[in-house]
Amino acid sequence: MKKIFLSAILLAIVFTSCLVGPKYNRPVMNANTAYSGGDSTVTVSTVVLDSTAINDSLALIGWTDVYKDSVLTNLIKTVLSNNLDLLTAISRVEEARAIYGISKSDLYPSFGYDIKAGYRDLGDNAQNAGAGINNQTYHGFATMSWEVDLFGKLRHQKRSSWAEFLATENNAQAVRVSLIAETASLYFLLRDADNRLEIAKKTVKSRTESLKIISERFSSGYVSELDQLQAQQQLAIALAAVPNAERQVITTQNALRVLTGLTPGEIPRGLSIYDQQLPLEIPAGIPSDLLQRRPDIVAAEQTLISQTEQIGVTTAMRFPSISLTGFLGYASPSLSTIIDPASLALGVTGNLVGPIFEFGKNKRRVEAQRFHTDQYNYQYQKTVLNAFAEVDNSLASVRLNKQEYEAYRLALEAASKAYILTQARYYDGYTNYLELLIQEDNLFKAEFNESASQTQQNIAVVNLFKALGGGWNAK
Repeated sequence: MKKIFLSAILLAIVFTSCLVGPKYNRPVMNANTAYSGGDSTVTVSTVVLDSTAINDSLALIGWTDVYKDSVLTNLIKTVLSNNLDLLTAISRVEEARAIYGISKSDLYPSFGYDIKAGYRDLGDNAQNAGAGINNQTYHGFATMSWEVDLFGKLRHQKRSSWAEFLATENNAQAVRVSLIAETASLYFLLRDADNRLEIAKKTVKSRTESLKIISERFSSGYVSELDQLQAQQQLAIALAAVPNAERQVITTQNALRVLTGLTPGEIPRGLSIYDQQLPLEIPAGIPSDLLQRRPDIVAAEQTLISQTEQIGVTTAMRFPSISLTGFLGYASPSLSTIIDPASLALGVTGNLVGPIFEFGKNKRRVEAQRFHTDQYNYQYQKTVLNAFAEVDNSLASVRLNKQEYEAYRLALEAASKAYILTQARYYDGYTNYLELLIQEDNLFKAEFNESASQTQQNIAVVNLFKALGGGWNAK
């Protein structure tokens, strides 16, 4: 019996070296890309991702260096602690870790115990006793069962579970990066809404004073009623802008509160949109392998790896499997003799199971997994291409938004001077109110455009941070 048991173990060890199914090869994409970034142009040749970069994106999370507003950084910390989407993603990571542990355990024997005490009613006890039949049974066994991984089904499943765990972990990291970027963007939009509200209130105050002066001039007969009506119209337009800006403040605040896992309420304020010390200059020498650190790319590749391993699982199912079961313990018809050496019991069973003919079901199962793997391969390549596009768009936005803001800033300076000069000319009687009205309206729009442009310039930096996987290496 012992020789048979040892032979089975030795045979199992020899055959576990067999591993059917494909070996994963990382897709190679030809992407000769020149990133647009002004003087900072990055050229990326053939994209071959390195698995050693799986967790490197963590080292690039430099948001505390990118955002200098202490209120914003505290807000981001709150979001990263309380956001329900992130907590859900983290829970999925722990779930995937547990599933991997289950797959890993399947490779090893399972040990247990079996303790039994029973009574059987066999009718006439005297007759049964005379026939040597006992109606009581007692046994206690240590049990072992082991599915020998002959062709790698369990090893493929273990690798698939590990890759799925890494994919889930990087998906959680992608959620983290997105939340940082979304929080910063909403915060800048909130500060822009605050700025617009102040512009609207300031304009209401200015136009109220203008209407008072024009009404007095109309009463004195210096101007027509048309000037007064036009002044009233301009004041009404400014008054309408106040609740519009207030509505934007409230909705943006509530969006931030949802991110932090809180009910509607106030959001603290820090620096204005003009005082944000963001790195508007594109960092020089962005490494060409930075996209390898993007968690969404890593997650897409690990999902592809996991699915590739499933081909090995289904391929191994076409071959026979061996299961070993055994027990060692004591069995006795009497509880008093249960630990007697004569009651020692040992058993080993080997089971060989395999398919013979199933009308192509196993073959089709492998083919289905191969086609499923092709789909993940295409999605992986799409993820990489989208990443290149996002980086290029973000680099261009940082550079072009800066130019756009400079233009709007100059337009605001010109509009301010034109309004002051036209106002003086109007009150001195050198021009009509229509010209003043036009300049007043131009100034109002210029102030709004300049504020929005400054905000978009700040958000462009946020988008670059996100596109590069959560930061960049400072040079």
